[in-house]
This record gives sequence, structure tokens and C-alpha cells, in this order.
Amino acid sequence: MAMFSNGIILAQHKEPAFSGPVVRFVNPSTERLHIEYQKEYDPETVQADDIIELAKAAQIVDERDGKLLHRKLRRARDKAAAVVVADAVDDEPYVSSKIAPLLRLREEAMGGLALCRKASGAESVDIMSYKISTGLESKVPKAIDGVQVVQLWGGYPSQAHADKIKTPGRKLTVGIGALIHLYRAVYQAKPQSTVFVTVAGNCVAHPMNLEVSIGMTVMQILERCGYSPEPTRVVCGGPMTGTAVSDAENTWATHTTRAVLAFRESKRDALYSCIGCGRCEQVCPSGLNPMYIHRFVENSYYANLRYFDAHLCTGCGTCSYICPSKLAVSVSAQKAKKYAISHFAVGDGEVDEGEA
Repeated sequence: MAMFSNGIILAQHKEPAFSGPVVRFVNPSTERLHIEYQKEYDPETVQADDIIELAKAAQIVDERDGKLLHRKLRRARDKAAAVVVADAVDDEPYVSSKIAPLLRLREEAMGGLALCRKASGAESVDIMSYKISTGLESKVPKAIDGVQVVQLWGGYPSQAHADKIKTPGRKLTVGIGALIHLYRAVYQAKPQSTVFVTVAGNCVAHPMNLEVSIGMTVMQILERCGYSPEPTRVVCGGPMTGTAVSDAENTWATHTTRAVLAFRESKRDALYSCIGCGRCEQVCPSGLNPMYIHRFVENSYYANLRYFDAHLCTGCGTCSYICPSKLAVSVSAQKAKKYAISHFAVGDGEVDEGEA
């Protein structure tokens, strides 16, 4: 087994999407939607039970894990969460759809964080962001409205490291988008009908962060920002862990869509055979040997996976990112993980976030 590594240090490419405003691009019908909530309440003195019920009525989904926010809040209160952490970690290149809404829609984000604290009964709140390595960290303050911003530093994926950060007592971690939608649910009686998305890539004419309607097609989102030349690859999600889109006209933005990236790749980026360089092993944050795991999967030697801890794969995509042959190593690793969990009676290897 390889020695543990903190992963690859990624060059960040968040400009110019990061610097501009968050542009609202929604269907007209979205503006007319309202929550039907019979009970009278004062947003300034709203009680914990009402906040949770409003989150339920608004059908708010936390973009960081795809879970319903009202269930997370209720569980946090039942388990006596001590701290609420606002997750603004954008550690993939190009993507800034968490930190940008936090900074551009600060009142809503911080208001939602205060509501989460009240609903869960937590004693304190924190904000967690990625310390960008291109000088953009100067634009991320050390505190926002008196709340500390913990800036993570180190190798990708920092999200996995963030989940392991110890707090005094149990913690509830909530994405920035969910916080903003909670604020709107309580103060404006608005259900969640939008999601925050970074649109970027070397084919995008005007990279930016958009707030788009859930259900809007990837093609509509790209056309809003303009693209030229015609992209050879479109990805929903980050460049490391995103999913390639084969039909942009029939792929829709969901609650967990964080980015739409369009790239024009050279023919020189065609796939080659594994050259055995070992770079994937050097950067794997779980200390695995993705090179051998990929070979076993490609040749259907699944029995050999027993000795290579495939179940510990975090799915970060670092191995594919660093591979000079552009092989789908991370796809093989995920197949190997599923096989190992189902055949070798091992744990699923998922990080326990310590969420209440």
C-alpha cells in the first residue's frame, strides 16, 4: 500500500465567474410560487418548530448531500447539535457556486444560518470555505457579520478533510444554497425552485454564477452565458467529480447541480494505455493504488480487489484528473468499491460527517 497522501494541490480557475455578481436566470412562473402555510408567525421571532415546518413546506434540499433540510434540522435538534457549520467549500477548479452566493447574497445566507441555529438549538455557528491558491483568498474575509470563516488549506479533496474537522459537540453542516432558501422560506414565503450554478470552461464566452430554475436544461444554461467554439465535452458538476452530458437538450438542473462546464479538448487528449507512472497512487487521499485497481476492473480480475482496499475510495476523482493518459481511473475505482462492499463484507468507506 502507498503512504497516505493529502492529495493533489489543484490550480484554481474560478475567475472571472467568482468576481461577478450572481445573476438570476429563472422561468417567469418561478416568481409567482409561494408556500401555503396556515399558521401565523413573525419572521423576527419565529420559533424552532415553525422554521422546521417552513423548511418542509418549501421542500428545501441541501445541495451538499441531497438531503431534505427539514429532516436534518429536526435530527439536529433531537441529537442536541452544538454547532451549525455553513459549507462554502468550493475546492474544484472553476466551481464557485457556494462561496459566490455567500458573498453576493450575504444577508440571505447569514440570515439562513441564524435560522438554522435557532431551529437546531445549536450554541454556535461557523462558516467553512476553501482557501483558494490563486490570490482570490484575499476576497474571502476572515469573518462575516461576526461569524468566523474557517479557510481550509491543503490537497484535494478538502471536502473530505473538512468533514473530519472536530468540533466541541455534534455538528450540523448545511450548504450555502440551502441557507439562502431557508431565509426566503421564512421571510418571503418562497419555496425552493432554484439552484446556484457556476457556468465556466474554455468554451464559455461569459463565465458566471447563475441562479437558475430547477428543471432548466443544460443547453438553456449554456446559451445564457454563450459558448464558442462548439464544446467537445460538457460536464454537470465539477471537473473532478462531475458527470459527462451527452444530450444537453434533455439534461436538467437538479437540486444538487453545482456547475455546468463546457470544454473544447484537443485531439491530443485522446485516451492512451496506462503507462504505469504511478501518479494516481501518489495523489490518492486514501492511500490506495488506483493503477492496479483500474487494471483489475478492466480485466475483470475482481478477486484481486480484496487486497487493495477498494472500499476506501472516496470518489474524489483525483486519480483521473492527474492521469497523463486521460484514463477513467475513478470510474473503475467506483466499480471496484461497489464490488468490494458487496462481496468482501467490508464497510462502505464513507466519511462520518458527525452530523446530528
